Amino acid sequence: MRGYEDIPQEWTRSSTPKARVTRASEVITKPVRWLWEKRIPKGKLTMFDGDPDVGKSVVTMDLAARVSTGRTFPDGAECEAGNVLIVNVEDAKDDTIVPRLKAHGANLDRIVILDGMPDERDGTRLLDLPGDVPSLKAAVEDHDTDLLILDPVLTMLGGDMNKDGEARKALAPLRDMAEETGLTIVAVRHLNKNVSLSAIQRGGGNMGLIGVARAGAFFAHHPEQDGLRIMAPHKSNLAQKQPSLQYTVVGWAIDENIGRVEWRGITEHDANSLAAEQLSSHEKTLKEEAMQFLREMLTAGPLPSKRVKAEAREADITEATLRRAREALRINAYKDGEGPWYWSLPTKDAQAAQHEQVEQVEQVRKTPNAETPYVKEDAHIAHVAQDAQAGEDEQLHQNGTSVSRVSEKHPDDCGCLSCVLPI
Repeated sequence: MRGYEDIPQEWTRSSTPKARVTRASEVITKPVRWLWEKRIPKGKLTMFDGDPDVGKSVVTMDLAARVSTGRTFPDGAECEAGNVLIVNVEDAKDDTIVPRLKAHGANLDRIVILDGMPDERDGTRLLDLPGDVPSLKAAVEDHDTDLLILDPVLTMLGGDMNKDGEARKALAPLRDMAEETGLTIVAVRHLNKNVSLSAIQRGGGNMGLIGVARAGAFFAHHPEQDGLRIMAPHKSNLAQKQPSLQYTVVGWAIDENIGRVEWRGITEHDANSLAAEQLSSHEKTLKEEAMQFLREMLTAGPLPSKRVKAEAREADITEATLRRAREALRINAYKDGEGPWYWSLPTKDAQAAQHEQVEQVEQVRKTPNAETPYVKEDAHIAHVAQDAQAGEDEQLHQNGTSVSRVSEKHPDDCGCLSCVLPI
């Protein structure tokens, strides 16, 4: 019997396809381009996650209106005017989508709404991805589209979205289309029911979906103020995470039944703290007890993270509860040279900076809005966000530590769900 080594070399060469490779030195690098600076990249997929009643779809209409007119974004970032394609399978275009666009001052001539795809009975069916990607790409090119909104995207995806492989295969052609055309895609998802997960894990379907996206935002109600909602970045692969933004959904001056967004500046709440606020009363009590445990453990000074975790287990504090407490307290995580990872409470200077940022947020929130049926943002909102972020970064640089966030590179001994599950 002939072994592999006995097979003529020319046979193996002809029957085995060659992998496609590119020499790194031949790659022409290019900077990331942004639809919304450091929040929504061009030529990429961005995911919006949140419950049905937090105003995600209204925010997408505000986003569409800004792109159609070139009006600046809520944080003061510049916006280049472009064309928008909307695929919304939950809201009617005549009594909801177009009225909301009007409420936000959109240029309706630059916005196209996809009604569906023709079926075999001369009717219309829902967009089916990835099968309909070629038809969708043709529509994007026909209308010179800059922004595509898919709301909600899970309704359009075929296969079992709870399986990682099928989830990634369903979205990969959409991602590829975005990269080929330079199109910005914003896909909207509802949340799953598991409130014990971190924000990036709360979107419907498998984690493979958010894995394909390069950026994302988590939408939630403000935990302390009724009527106020928050858009908090929960994934940012291409830039430093930006501050969370507050907003309300109010009635349009021309028709109070039509909702429109009013932005209220930045907030200290991040995506994970908002996800944790959805815990039950019992879970919140456990989180508060874990926060007190960390304060008592770390008041005297930094300790190795392994020791803190070991003593937390002895105190019957689960890893998920410890993670939520750590994020709520903004525990510093740093490595001592080649030694172990340490945890420490924020310094007094860092805490003072946080309090100062809260005061700035409150001043922005109280700024009266212009009496107009459309939205108006003051330029100083962006300055507040930038100054607060710069102050925090400088404080971290001086301390030589890094604040624990979703974007933090977790230590090797970390056992949180963000590290256990693939992203």
